[in-house]
Amino acid sequence: MKKNIILKNAGGELANQLWNYVSIYAYSLEVGARTYNPAFFEYHNFFNLLKNENYLTRLFSMFFQKPQRRNHWINKVFRFKYKILIKIICLFNKNNILSSENKTNVIFYLPPSKELATKTHKQYFLGWLFRNPVGLEKYRNEIIEAFKPKFNIERKINNIINEQKKKYSCIIGLHIRQGDYKIFRNGKYLIDQYRARQICHEYIENKKLNNQTTLFIITSDGKMDPEIFNGLNIYISKENAIADLFLLSKTEGVIGSDSSFGHFASWYGNIPHIVLKNETIDWNYYQNKNKYFTNKYLELLPL
Repeated sequence: MKKNIILKNAGGELANQLWNYVSIYAYSLEVGARTYNPAFFEYHNFFNLLKNENYLTRLFSMFFQKPQRRNHWINKVFRFKYKILIKIICLFNKNNILSSENKTNVIFYLPPSKELATKTHKQYFLGWLFRNPVGLEKYRNEIIEAFKPKFNIERKINNIINEQKKKYSCIIGLHIRQGDYKIFRNGKYLIDQYRARQICHEYIENKKLNNQTTLFIITSDGKMDPEIFNGLNIYISKENAIADLFLLSKTEGVIGSDSSFGHFASWYGNIPHIVLKNETIDWNYYQNKNKYFTNKYLELLPL
């Protein structure tokens, strides 16, 4: 069987890697190939996909029993080692490499989204800009099943959601990226907690929701101040990034930072993603959008 191997993903974190991964996975389903992703070693332990990987990938993955940001020392060490491995593999497989790497973030579309002439038995993929919107739609059920988190993570997520459903009739996800957004592009995409609270109130008003029966499940990579959200029912997640991602996907909609994280949760759960902005929110744009859609206000994720 033909093999599609994701050799390099440009070093992004979880959600950026997942958008790339599922797009290539959909391509593999289209052409009857198997997908391998040694570049996903930092996250493999939290997905059932690891059992299909080779021994080297499993070895690397052994050192990542909990999710950590890419600036953690162990991530830096293993990414450095992996870069050496990439160079060796590329040296001996020059004719089997497909690259999406470019300086202007031009997307490389894969079949069935676009025709691709390749007949090699083993294809290596370099870069994070492979996309496959038609394939994601065509093979949605297969991808959702393949990319489920491990049972213990899924059980924890379901327990949280089911417990909250006993008290609230409407559960909305709120994702606030802090961390690196404080300095990224001079903080342009950082949304503070006061602004996030204001947008949540606007959401309730525009959706004509009952404030007493609506809950916001908050996920963030930074510390949250619950007092800022006085007047709203909130649940602040204490879980890791993988659990938070799939927890958001179980809600009725995601209000989230301009990032791949909230948007992947939106796609996986087939729910809308309202992008947090410091500017006035275009609520008319979000009217009657109850399922996943490619949000025109999402600036940082090429789709």
